[in-house]
Amino acid sequence: MNNHVLLLFNIGGCELFFIVLVVIMFFGSKKIPELARGIGKGIREIKNATNDIQQEIKDSTKDITNITNGVNVEKQVRNFIDKSIIIEETKPKADSSEQPSDSKTVSRSNTES
Repeated sequence: MNNHVLLLFNIGGCELFFIVLVVIMFFGSKKIPELARGIGKGIREIKNATNDIQQEIKDSTKDITNITNGVNVEKQVRNFIDKSIIIEETKPKADSSEQPSDSKTVSRSNTES
């Protein structure tokens, strides 16, 4: 008794013909296109609803990511350090030979001797 397995999709040509014949007899040949359109609209609505839900989930995860990035202090410190390094690298560096020498300035090495 346990050897009986119900195979729903193991349908042969004869069984498929019989199913189509019963559907035509039950609904009639004029109602089948309307039924198919209704099924198509229903499937399309389900597909659109699932796409909307997926988009909402993606948008909410972007919001959560933005919030966590705003709270992430370590990342903010790294960004600040990177920006300050870039600013320092872009500043023009003054050569010591271009600086005017002031006679009143005393170097430290001269005062120690």
